[in-house]
Amino acid sequence: MSSYRVLARKWRPQTFDDIIGQLYITRALKNAVSTEKIAHALILSGPRGVGKTTTARIVAKALNCEKGPTPEPCSTCVFCKEISEGKSLDVSEIDAASHTGVNDVREIIENIKYVPSSGKTKIYIIDEAHMLSQAAFNALLKTLEEPPPRVLFILATTEAHKIPATILSRCQRYDFKKVSTSKIKERIESITHSEGIKIADETLYLIAQEADGSLRDALSILDQLIATFGMEIKHEEAARILGISDKSLVRSALEAVFNKNPKRCIEILNEADEKGMSPKRFAEDLLKIIRNALLIRTCGREIVSDLSDEEKKEIERISADQSIESIEMIFKLMLEGAEGVQKSFYPRMALEATLVKLSILHTIVPIDDILSKLEKLSEKIGAGASSPFKYQEGETQKSQEEKKGTSPLDEKPPSGSGFDDIPTSSDVSLSDSSNPDLGDFVRFVKSKKPITAMHLEQAGKIRFANGTLEIEFTSSSIHSDYLSRQDAQENLKKLSKEFFKQDFKVRVGVKSSSTEEPGYQSLKERSAKNREEIQEDPVVQDVVRILGGRIVEVKKFK
Repeated sequence: MSSYRVLARKWRPQTFDDIIGQLYITRALKNAVSTEKIAHALILSGPRGVGKTTTARIVAKALNCEKGPTPEPCSTCVFCKEISEGKSLDVSEIDAASHTGVNDVREIIENIKYVPSSGKTKIYIIDEAHMLSQAAFNALLKTLEEPPPRVLFILATTEAHKIPATILSRCQRYDFKKVSTSKIKERIESITHSEGIKIADETLYLIAQEADGSLRDALSILDQLIATFGMEIKHEEAARILGISDKSLVRSALEAVFNKNPKRCIEILNEADEKGMSPKRFAEDLLKIIRNALLIRTCGREIVSDLSDEEKKEIERISADQSIESIEMIFKLMLEGAEGVQKSFYPRMALEATLVKLSILHTIVPIDDILSKLEKLSEKIGAGASSPFKYQEGETQKSQEEKKGTSPLDEKPPSGSGFDDIPTSSDVSLSDSSNPDLGDFVRFVKSKKPITAMHLEQAGKIRFANGTLEIEFTSSSIHSDYLSRQDAQENLKKLSKEFFKQDFKVRVGVKSSSTEEPGYQSLKERSAKNREEIQEDPVVQDVVRILGGRIVEVKKFK
């Protein structure tokens, strides 16, 4: 039988300082041992492969070492060697998955009555402790609370939530965490150097990422690669044999998404399929790289610890032209898509649909850019450029009115208008295009006070009467309420004076009947005719041109 020892056993940590990624726990245990204030029962919980059982053995060595109790066991004395080799009579490792019953616990209770045979402390390491039955836990309660002198219980578990609260309250608990990708990479790099294995730096990162926080998993992957390729491991071969997605293909897919190229996305997916990559794994890796792009853009490179510097630079280059809002939206959609791919009976087609959806997504413009462009547009209109309110050279408002033969202030309004108490001399419908001055006035208000204009456009009729601007609504609404406010009316007074070069009072009223008077058409009825006029309006055209948008639906009409 071969005497080969896998790397996980050969390079198992022998001291507290050898354990990586658990500084808080190792420091606490070293202090407890050095001050001889170690608890009689410990719970070591956390994910797989992070050092729970190894830490338990090191605690046993620290307490039973010839130099001990010491926080730095020698690993050379008889006691340390016996514990490392699993031969010590005073350190018992029990697999709770195969010893779940009350009889197994009863055997432990009977044995702890005897003093240690050769060491200083008798230690019971119960691995996967959450697998014990409820009856076994109950049988262990009393002993765990008040064990005999020189007895220590260490319970290791990956699912601490399954251990009864009565047990947890009798133990000191230490929660292990996943080991960071960078620390795993450093550790396996040191091991490969000591073993004389030639392996690329990017392959080490690949192994560390695939291990998902478990150092034991990383060493198992490295063992598999050594068994397959020997002492020289090439990156492409390692990625293929492990079934890991080629990161360059994933980055290319992300670049195609950013470049709005659905065809290229499908071509890359075909390449990945030819290399035997799972659609589910490809979706997962694409989601991770989008997440990294978002973090790098918002928090900087240093926040991402599981990538090499070259990978970070490449992701930064790919996403340089994308806004943070666009990347965030792509991440949300990819998150939904990846979940769909994982659950789908047809993962390849689900992934194709997700990639096409991402690659045809409209670019999201940051709100700051929109506000900046609107401010520039407002300045342009205020300066008179492309303004729809300008008269021809040499013309005034008065001369235009003379050309028509009558002034808008000379016309008699119809009766029953809702303003019977005011003597009027002009009555013009908002939707009536026969009076260009009034239409220009509404557009002028929109350029200066868009909110006020929005409410003004909802009026059934607007007219001028003896120095009064009268605004009539068919029914009470938020629009009539808004224009009835003092500040809104002050704005209208200033704007009407600025436009017509004379002072006007403002009066807002609500018509008592919903029936329209003859000769007047509502805005809704004239919407079809006004759509073309709105699209040709210079202000609308400027907005479309500057913001790079298009008119989808017309909701407000002049």
